Amino acid sequence: MNHEPDRPDLHDDDELLAQLGLALDETDPVPDDALDVAKAVFDLGNADAELAELVFDSLLDEALVVMRTDTLAEKARTLSFAIGNHRVDIELSADGITLLGQVDPAERTRVELETTSGSRESESDDLGRFRFSIERGSLRLRVITEDGLIVTTPWIIW
Repeated sequence: MNHEPDRPDLHDDDELLAQLGLALDETDPVPDDALDVAKAVFDLGNADAELAELVFDSLLDEALVVMRTDTLAEKARTLSFAIGNHRVDIELSADGITLLGQVDPAERTRVELETTSGSRESESDDLGRFRFSIERGSLRLRVITEDGLIVTTPWIIW
């Protein structure tokens, strides 16, 4: 079948899919933060890490009991993660710039804050407490216990 050389052959399935992809990229591009999170999910650098389960999220649990005069945006967000006998509790401040956390059982641990733009490390104190300055966006924590267990939280959109 003849077609003009500067026009794609839309009878070819591969060419048709390529053209549809280009059209979608132009009209409804995937947000950069969604791409960053998707790429980070495939990071296999710590495949031996244990993924902690979200056991409490105040954003979900308290949304059911918010008073008429309250708004969730004015409150700190509290999350708890657990795996086995290890627990990580964090509070994301209402102003969006501070993350406070505590590891249970209480011990000195290395804590890594990972965001789509990079990572930083800190160490918890003897009571298992730690703190990071943060920016709103996507983040997760990686806690390395004294016995070498690596506990990773799922990604949190903040």
